[in-house]
Amino acid sequence: MSASFTVSIPAGPIWSNDDAQTKAPIVAAAHGGKWNGQWRTVVESVMSTVDVEFPAPANGSGGTSFTMDVPAGPIWNNEDAQTKGPIVAASYNGTWNGQWTTTVEGAMSVIGVTFNWPSA
Repeated sequence: MSASFTVSIPAGPIWSNDDAQTKAPIVAAAHGGKWNGQWRTVVESVMSTVDVEFPAPANGSGGTSFTMDVPAGPIWNNEDAQTKGPIVAASYNGTWNGQWTTTVEGAMSVIGVTFNWPSA
């Protein structure tokens, strides 16, 4: 048995259960997980969340991995990146690869995150 965890992810407005059947699997797949069938409106006519199940991060070799940049908020310097990088990467269910870049001065940076999935 493999370990997993569930996270509620913002999905924009969801108007009905039928609407959720269309939107939620797309949101889940975009984040590398699987929709567990649960959703809720958190701000009427504005925002809903969908519950997405993720496998626990895979360790070692085997399976599939890829690296991409993800938003990390402002990072001020390399010392700041050493603190924020691992925390932000874990929030995306990945591992920081040590890379970061400022994309909007004083407002936003991105970090390189590696994602691993076990073999099916």
